[in-house]
Amino acid sequence: MMSYNSLQYIAIGDSLTAGIGIPFLNSGFPEFYRKLSEHTLEKRIYLHKFGKSGATTGDILNMLDSPTVRRAIKCANIITITAGGNDLINAAKNLLRHNDKKSVIHAMQQSQENYSKIIKKIQIIDKENPSILRLMNLYNPFPHIPVADEAIKTFNIAISRFAKQKNIKVADVYHVFSGKEKALLSKDGVHPNQEGYHQMALTFSKLGYAPLEY
Repeated sequence: MMSYNSLQYIAIGDSLTAGIGIPFLNSGFPEFYRKLSEHTLEKRIYLHKFGKSGATTGDILNMLDSPTVRRAIKCANIITITAGGNDLINAAKNLLRHNDKKSVIHAMQQSQENYSKIIKKIQIIDKENPSILRLMNLYNPFPHIPVADEAIKTFNIAISRFAKQKNIKVADVYHVFSGKEKALLSKDGVHPNQEGYHQMALTFSKLGYAPLEY
């Protein structure tokens, strides 16, 4: 176990980090993950949350230019990112309105490029501090729409490749939610309910914490 008694956890992302879909004061994904991490690492963990509802990968990339966010990342031991869902939702809206399949392909390519830039920027900011970076693939809130599932699976394959890098792992949330959408999604049918956020956090926690624990 590491010698210091507390760790810094930075949660960056979209509505899944912000906790949309549950009552205001209820625990969302970052809060559940912090508690699970404290239990596993036996350390006090301080959570700093930067979540914005509706944020795309481009928005999150721009978020990393904020001095407040950069300062937090420099001190981080654990970083989680939730991103990509809004890129695909926006593309799906264009597909439905204008039958523009190219918008989905473009959104996939752009989100992957942005994700790569997000990771590189975090690694540059955070290079002096030992930390782990945890990403997640996307679950499908619209399993009855074949094109949605196809796009999400393609996105998830691309995200999984980042796990080849040192201290990066990807939580497989897709299979956790698959077939359990009614039980794990809120009334809006898109965002997780409290149990959904809890299951997300469990999936992240099961990835382990090396090299923070040894």
